Amino acid sequence: MLFYLIQALIGVGVGIISGALGLGGGILMVPAFMTFIPGMETHTAKGTSLFIIIFVAALNAWRFYRKADRWPWTLAGYLAAGSIVGSYLGAWVTAMMPESAVLAIFIIFLVMLAARTFFLQPKPEAERPEHGNRAIIVGIGMVAGLFGGATGTGGGSVLIPLALMAGIASNASVVGLSNLVMVATAIAGSVAHLRAERIYELDPTVGHVYLAIVPLVFIGAQVGSQLGTRLNTRMTLHTRKLLMVGLLVIIGARLLYRFYEMNQ
Repeated sequence: MLFYLIQALIGVGVGIISGALGLGGGILMVPAFMTFIPGMETHTAKGTSLFIIIFVAALNAWRFYRKADRWPWTLAGYLAAGSIVGSYLGAWVTAMMPESAVLAIFIIFLVMLAARTFFLQPKPEAERPEHGNRAIIVGIGMVAGLFGGATGTGGGSVLIPLALMAGIASNASVVGLSNLVMVATAIAGSVAHLRAERIYELDPTVGHVYLAIVPLVFIGAQVGSQLGTRLNTRMTLHTRKLLMVGLLVIIGARLLYRFYEMNQ
């Protein structure tokens, strides 16, 4: 019973983070799975995280845009074109790397992201961002996808600061856009992990995806998403920056301790 409760609570946290900050929840899922799921290693943790993000991000995107006049399909399409390539490549390469190396990449990624987010100064949003430099937009998607696939986070934590800096999204719209693009990112990364050689022994595991925990985490995420979506509408950019940096620092410290234990 405690094991199931932990899964549901992880899901609630994922929903809040994804709905309020647009981070996809993988930043919480990967370390939480490695901490609370017996015997789960880094590869399966990030593969399972990406698989769950598909469904969480899809529903979050729908919640953000169901009352909107239009969906940003063109802009999201350019971003997704780059993110699909980057995500598959990142997931495929890291699936063949030692666990300690993947964990080190995740920690470095968190440190860089926290530092960059703290000094984030977005540009004014363009009136028609999809008519801007399309190569830059695709490049932003590719970078976000590469980090999202490699770390199992979905790429929202990279896409959001880059989109704000490039002026292709506003503080109010960037979370919805991030969730929409993350659907494509997570699908591409999940394909690479599903095709990888299985490491985790418990069934049912396909490649690097442990399917048994998916339903409860997803259900918990739907509860958390409702709260996260409401919080997002009330958050200023300053508040968003502080929450993102604080969360990244706490998770990074926890993973750094795990990395230290692995190398003793």
